[in-house]
Amino acid sequence: MITIEEDDNKYFNCLTCTRKFKRRELFMQHYLHVHLKLRPKLRTCHVCGVKFSPHLRAEHFEKVHGVPAPSCGACGKKFAYPNLMLRHQKFYHMGEKKYNCNSCDMAFQTRSDLAKHAIKHLGVRTFKCEFCSKSFKWKHNLTVHIRMHLKDKRHVCEVCQEAFVQQSSLKYHIAKRHPERV
Repeated sequence: MITIEEDDNKYFNCLTCTRKFKRRELFMQHYLHVHLKLRPKLRTCHVCGVKFSPHLRAEHFEKVHGVPAPSCGACGKKFAYPNLMLRHQKFYHMGEKKYNCNSCDMAFQTRSDLAKHAIKHLGVRTFKCEFCSKSFKWKHNLTVHIRMHLKDKRHVCEVCQEAFVQQSSLKYHIAKRHPERV
């Protein structure tokens, strides 16, 4: 891949076939599917034999066979497979949390949520600011911090148009300067 700027637009060029893409994601999808032949695995319908991507299973059964997609009785959300609907109901409507933290009383729905939480208990701060000596446990916190150095004031008060780096600073400003808006 090579990035080229042309007509004030940025393009991602495929070096294998010289096609141009406006977005990196489209280039990556093209390269993986066309050149590396890493296409999504297709599933076969057990009723009619048609092949489709797994995420289109519910749509296929509804349109072709008239079988409605499994849906949550509580919120109406539709799912491709019944087991996904059951998992949704356990987590979101019944509050099932089977991953417990060994350091505190918190419990989580997924292993990845527990892993993210476990970082709190470690003293490791792997994300370091390139402008000052501060370091952070989470990348998002570093990103927000760097905006301060870059004077990136994206949070604007609707009343007086004063701008702030952090959302929390804007909320504090509104509470103090415009209490009628709270």
